[in-house]
Amino acid sequence: MVLEMNGIRKSFGSLEVLKNISMQVDSGEVVSIIGPSGSGKSTLLRCATFLETIDSGEIFYTDKPAVTTNEAGKAVYVKAAELNKLKQKFGLVFQQFNLFPHYSVLKNIVDAPLHVEKRPKDEVYAEAMELLKKMDLENRAKAYPCQLSGGQQQRVAIARALAMKPDILFFDEPTSALDPELTGEVLKVIRRLAEEKMTMVVVTHEMPFARAVSNRVIFMDQGVIVEQGDPELVFGAPQQERTKQFLRNYQQ
Repeated sequence: MVLEMNGIRKSFGSLEVLKNISMQVDSGEVVSIIGPSGSGKSTLLRCATFLETIDSGEIFYTDKPAVTTNEAGKAVYVKAAELNKLKQKFGLVFQQFNLFPHYSVLKNIVDAPLHVEKRPKDEVYAEAMELLKKMDLENRAKAYPCQLSGGQQQRVAIARALAMKPDILFFDEPTSALDPELTGEVLKVIRRLAEEKMTMVVVTHEMPFARAVSNRVIFMDQGVIVEQGDPELVFGAPQQERTKQFLRNYQQ
């Protein structure tokens, strides 16, 4: 198991955003998380990647604890050095690309492997060029983010995440800032990664994509997991009335 989250609770002030959420992700699995805006999908991803601290619950990466809950019911994180090691187990691709604007495409990709992992320069640059080739961007290595389309920037962001050789990749609505044509470019890349058995968790509003690519779909609403299972069952024969209503609204 690559990721295990148990009993995750998260509030912002008096608003409880995640209400006792548990989920597991196995190696090679693609899990899509769907649901209406404000259902807690992105917050769940931010908690999984330590961008938000949980109030209580447990998080494990490859069976190593990142967060446990003490007797008082409060979340306790491992020490900073151990947490930093666990952070290298995952990559995160945001809605808004988050590339360094003053770095070239190539430098955006090689920066972390060189400075965080201290890997050999020749090896890192060779792997970065291979990743750009995989993204159909090998001719844009010297370009800067401002010279790229949104779809190209998002593909660079994916290459940058892959350069760290993560065990699992998280995508937080990776196409929400893109127009339909550019969305297709990015989904094609994620689809290819799925075929290569890359472990992924994808928060998405792209229902046909989630149905086609996922091994499992999780439907969230109001901070809870309402339904989850095989994509064909969740989309084709949902069991819960709330899931049916959401998908009906989406298909109109």
